[in-house]
Amino acid sequence: MPYWQDNIHKNETWGRINSIPNEKLWKEHIARKQKLIELVKSNIWERLRREHYPYEEINEITSKLDPNALTIGFSRRFATYKRATLLFRDLERITGILNKEDMPVQIIIAGKAHPKDKEGQDLIKYIHEISLKPQFKGKVFLLENYNMAMSRHLISGVDVWLNTPRRPMEASGTSGEKASVNGVINFSILDGWWAEGYNQKNGWAIGTNKEYDNYEIQDNEDSQSIYATLENKIIPTYYEKDENGISAKWLELMKNSIMSTGGEYSTARMLVDYCNKLYMPLANLHNKYYTDLNKIAQMEEWKRELYRNWNNIQIKEQDNMNNIAVDAGEKIEVNCIIKLPNISPENIEVEVYFGQIKDNGMVEKVCVIPMEMYEENSEEKTYYYTAQIELTTGGNYGYTFRVMPKHEMILDAENLNLVKWIEK
Repeated sequence: MPYWQDNIHKNETWGRINSIPNEKLWKEHIARKQKLIELVKSNIWERLRREHYPYEEINEITSKLDPNALTIGFSRRFATYKRATLLFRDLERITGILNKEDMPVQIIIAGKAHPKDKEGQDLIKYIHEISLKPQFKGKVFLLENYNMAMSRHLISGVDVWLNTPRRPMEASGTSGEKASVNGVINFSILDGWWAEGYNQKNGWAIGTNKEYDNYEIQDNEDSQSIYATLENKIIPTYYEKDENGISAKWLELMKNSIMSTGGEYSTARMLVDYCNKLYMPLANLHNKYYTDLNKIAQMEEWKRELYRNWNNIQIKEQDNMNNIAVDAGEKIEVNCIIKLPNISPENIEVEVYFGQIKDNGMVEKVCVIPMEMYEENSEEKTYYYTAQIELTTGGNYGYTFRVMPKHEMILDAENLNLVKWIEK
């Protein structure tokens, strides 16, 4: 595609990844993996020689680095909530996972702690001690002097990018986005960007969206999820190789990883969205309305009236069910009644908010669609709304209704901090 760099924000641009032959993509990945291994060897040699480890012992450790082994990367600031040691919570379990002769696994860990973060520094010390235990020598590598150059090699050279923050404390997790677009497959807690980036075809999730009141229980369940996923999904998929040493299933995951991230999580997409959805519409609103002081004054009075009367809005269901089980492609009709004291129906948007209810009680595939008024009683200030929901997948769904403010001079109703949900 000519000038594809000008269209990296478009998903169709990245769809062409599918046309890359598996052999070529894997060859490029192994080349980057080799570069990472050379960096790891150099880093480990320099550190252990400075600490007066015998030449033979250093050589024994670094010689086990294998470009064909499944390689897991973990690179973070060593803040305690990122749980850098979660992988080592059950040493017996992880020992068994890392030491299978026919399916070797190696882990590369890097990062820094704040100079005043004693707990973070203790995590680094613990991982260092782990890496030198007999069962982990040549399996767990801790790199020092983490920097941007090292990060570039890590996010492009490992096979799996591990992220274990304590949910819901992760802000974003941009390193995972960078790894993903390099064909590295994410294995992460469903927090930060991965909560929306994970699509079940581009990586693996650790744990669920379950809320915890007890950190000990949360850490135990998340660590068990890590071990089970490694044993039953990640390692078998990686080593399901053909005569050319390539796992077709793994390459499919790599390609899905790139395609789902390249456009969606690029700076180009962010800037295009800002321009199209915020900057230009705001500029147009300003030119159309906000150069007229009379219109601004009217708008301010409208907002004052809205805030005064908003809590008096009433929403009632009309012949609906709270939760429904439907087949894919089915349409359902939902209705509600809105009572609006001292607010004109022209100044509100009535919406149905719905999503699929999973077995764990979480709601996914959330959608919001506007409803249409089909009847009104102006004297009683009562208005009747309807909408049809078309469901692309089957399953158990739940829905509710809400009212949002609407005015030609506002771009985002959310900015008024007004939303009225149905009260049951």
